[in-house]
Amino acid sequence: MEMTDAQLWAAALAVLLPPVIAIVNQPRWSGAVKGLFMILVAAGDGMGTAYFNDSFTGKSVVTCMLTAVLVIGVAYHTLWRPSGIAPGIEAATSTGGRPSGPTSV
Repeated sequence: MEMTDAQLWAAALAVLLPPVIAIVNQPRWSGAVKGLFMILVAAGDGMGTAYFNDSFTGKSVVTCMLTAVLVIGVAYHTLWRPSGIAPGIEAATSTGGRPSGPTSV
């Protein structure tokens, strides 16, 4: 089965999305919440690429979203997490438990 242009664009964008997702994700969030957020981002990726490739039909949108989910997961676990980039971004943008500046006692 040959991939469509929309699916290829969804996959290409999905490789670059884990660091963007890491900006929003917080280390204190559960894995389920992080996974749900990733699925929402992948759905946006799939719908957007299908729309901009004039392929916004039922099957095309679903395959673009599924392609994005798969590629985001694989890219995160094989590239972005082992390199430390995504976890580093997540820790750097964490809003909980870190003081925002110098404190005096």
